[in-house]
Formats: sequence, structure tokens, C-alpha cells
Amino acid sequence: MPFLSPLRAIAASTVALAVTASAGLVLASAREPGVGLAVPAEQDAAALVEAQRAERQALITSRAAEREALQTALMVAVEQRNAALTTTSGAIDATEAAIQQQRAEQAAAEKAAAEKKAAEKKAAEEKKAAEDRTAAEKKAAAPQGGSRSANKELGRHLAATLYGWTGEQFTCYDNIIMGESLWDQYADNPTSSAYGIPQALPGKRMASEGADWKTNPATQIKWGLKYVKERYGTPCKAWAFKRAKGWY
Repeated sequence: MPFLSPLRAIAASTVALAVTASAGLVLASAREPGVGLAVPAEQDAAALVEAQRAERQALITSRAAEREALQTALMVAVEQRNAALTTTSGAIDATEAAIQQQRAEQAAAEKAAAEKKAAEKKAAEEKKAAEDRTAAEKKAAAPQGGSRSANKELGRHLAATLYGWTGEQFTCYDNIIMGESLWDQYADNPTSSAYGIPQALPGKRMASEGADWKTNPATQIKWGLKYVKERYGTPCKAWAFKRAKGWY
């Protein structure tokens, strides 16, 4: 019947409401008779809200603790990094200082070596210059030879300078040479190939004193004096031998 349709709708709504209420409500306590079924539902809702609030608060607290721990760890990491940077910077500074010190020492050593080399070079040059001056002075003071009388004076000078033979010793040597060549640097004995002031036999033996042995009286006299020294010891011993043998 048509008028029953609204009743069916109302009944259906009532049943649905009852089912819904029964799902979220608890029975009232016996000490509180007459309490409606909605009170336990409100209490559960409040408890749920409180639980959610507590959960949110716990989450907030947990996240705050995590942030604090992360911040602490970050600060520790920063401090460690700064300490490492300080240590590294100190090591770099020490290394640079050591390198600078090494370079300074090397530069000082090189400078000292260069100064020493320059001083040695200067000393060697001064020594050579002094030797050259002395040689030039001796050469200027010494007889040059050429003529027989000049050759004799040259022989006197060389005998005294080289071997300390003066006085009687040079007289003995003069006696030998006068009998051999009369102090003539070109004296030549065609029968024996003896040559020069000391009459070296053969003449080319005098090349040991110089390549100019054929013409230079100084070269010939030096060789003759050396020959007497090595063979007889002194000119007077050589002169005694020559007087006995006729040659020396």
C-alpha cells in the first residue's frame, strides 16, 4: 500500500541508526542507570583524540630529538673538520717553512761556492801574473847568450841558479866547455856528430831540454849541466875524469 512506503523508510532509518550506535557504544554501568548510550562513544572519541594528540606529541618530541642529535653530530663534524683543517694548515705552513729554509740554505751554499770559485780563480790569476812577472824579471836579468862570452855568462848564471855551482865548480865546468866548444852553440864535430856547447853525442840528445836545441845556447847549457850532475855529481869531478880520459 502506498502509505506504507514512508513507514518503511522510517523503519529502515531507525534500524540503521541503531546498528550504527551499537557499534560504537558500551552498556551503561549498573550504578548509573538511565545514562544514554552516546556517553561511552563520546568518551572513546575523547580518548582517541587524546591518543592522537599524544602520538603527535611523541612524534614531535622524537623528531625534535632527532634534529637535536643531528645538529650535535653536525657540530661535532664541523669541529673535527676545523681541527683537521687547522692541523693540515699547520703542516702546510711547516712544509713551506722547511722548503723556504732549504732554498735559503741552497742559495747560501751556491753563493759560497761561487764566491770560493771566484776567489780561487782570482788567486790563480794573481799567482800566474806574479810568476809571469818573476819569470820576465829573471829573463831580463839573466844573460841572453849569443856570443861566446855571452854564452859563458849565461852558463855561469844557470850553473849557480840550477845547481848552486859557483866559484871553483864553475871554473871546472868552464875548463870542460873551453876544451869542447869554446862556448860556441854551433860547434859541430863532423867526425863524431857531437854538437853544441857541451858537445852532446849525438847532438839530438839535447832535444830533451827543448826543440830549439840546435840554436838556443840556454837549452844546450841546461842539458850539459844536467848531464854533469847525473853522471859525475859535480863539474870538478867531471873535469878530473876528462883530464884523465880526454873525454867526459
